Amino acid sequence: MQHRRSAVSSLPAGLAALLVAAFAPPAPADETAGGEAAWVVDSPEQWERAAGKTTAVTLADGLATSTAPDSRFASVLQTYQTPRKPQTLTFTQSPVWDNWQEIPNVGTSEMADAPVFVPVKPGDYWLLARHQKFNGEKDGGYHAWHSGDMKTWTHHGPVCGKRERWVTTAEYVDGAFYIYYDFPNDEDPHLIVDRDLRDGQMGEDRGMAFNDPSHGSDAGVLREEDGTFHLFYENWDPINAKTHAWDSPLAGRAVSPDGVQPFRHANNVVDERTTPTGKKGEYRHPHGTYEYEIHEPEQNAYGDWTAIKIGARYYLFCDFDPVGEHMRVGRWTSDALNQEFTFCGSFGKGHPDPTVGFAEGQFYLIQQRADVDFVSPGPWVGDVQARAGVDADGDGRADQWTDWQTVRETYRQKPGFVRIIEKTPATLDLSALPAGVGFQFEYRTVGVDGQTVRPAMDRVEWTFE
Repeated sequence: MQHRRSAVSSLPAGLAALLVAAFAPPAPADETAGGEAAWVVDSPEQWERAAGKTTAVTLADGLATSTAPDSRFASVLQTYQTPRKPQTLTFTQSPVWDNWQEIPNVGTSEMADAPVFVPVKPGDYWLLARHQKFNGEKDGGYHAWHSGDMKTWTHHGPVCGKRERWVTTAEYVDGAFYIYYDFPNDEDPHLIVDRDLRDGQMGEDRGMAFNDPSHGSDAGVLREEDGTFHLFYENWDPINAKTHAWDSPLAGRAVSPDGVQPFRHANNVVDERTTPTGKKGEYRHPHGTYEYEIHEPEQNAYGDWTAIKIGARYYLFCDFDPVGEHMRVGRWTSDALNQEFTFCGSFGKGHPDPTVGFAEGQFYLIQQRADVDFVSPGPWVGDVQARAGVDADGDGRADQWTDWQTVRETYRQKPGFVRIIEKTPATLDLSALPAGVGFQFEYRTVGVDGQTVRPAMDRVEWTFE
């Protein structure tokens, strides 16, 4: 049986909270992580040992989670036998990325079906979608709209015909758009390579890109920094997809060296199957009768995948059709592609068929058939201020401190890549502090108007010269 996994953020508040003693005694040098080069606070035990005086912060599951808009965490003094010079102090938060806010629909009233967002570079944004007014053999497929500001969109005509209308995802490489469509619907992704979306003509149809061994597809693509292409696709083998919004508890990843050469299955990135019964069932699809393996108990279903990479971490967004509940957007994360992703929450309502990207300094998640879309500043939750102190004379107290400074991660699109976002860590420069034998840090949070989520600190790391 496959065990279901839950996001840390889904735990009831305070369920596993640890009592933290105010002004705990200094931690001896042999309790540091990272050897002589660093002091790391990461594991549940390290957070316990590091905690001094805290206000409105709970420790659980290796996180220091703020429970109110205004909170504060002060560490104990970390001591060493010999002096060392501090270099940097870096804060890392939980990767659950739950600070999404509704905004009015990003697209136009003409757009129909599941949109595909292709932010080529700053100020150069494309949305692909069906057009409400066109349904001919040559213009009944997906059309292209362009914007320089994510507000005003210009229609440039079709990018494919009615036969190729089941477009699910797209990438961009060296002046060419790689547009993937299922043919037939929910089967076997095919590829169109188009170097001019403004001409109203379909580009070169390169035929089948992935000979999908299962039914499902509705794939999302991500081009990695090494140039390889990764398709995340639905696998309907374990479920009656017809009764589960054409989604599944199982999703695979297929890889191509360049997006043109055939994709090959690599591994399953989502596997939330329950227990197989050994029995088979059937259901009708517009293209035939499909067989599946019956599982018990009832299964959650996920699909219509879209992907993005931030720093070294990957995120997948999808339709989330939970048992007995309404459909909404689901999200998953992993620090590697060759392993299963972890479910880390959901938001919104309705059948999203989402597409995600970075534009105008923030992240957009755009849905189909909805009055609203979503934006986020990124996984980092503000506002956080921090300072660092040094015990320079060995008297057991930090006597020289930096000023309080705002710390945050910042993000920018990696040049030449649509779905790779570079991350600058939330780091304090400590080069102005003297060498010492003891070190201490504090951070505090300040409420942000309209923000309902709270910072959850995952890791703190000191480095030394």
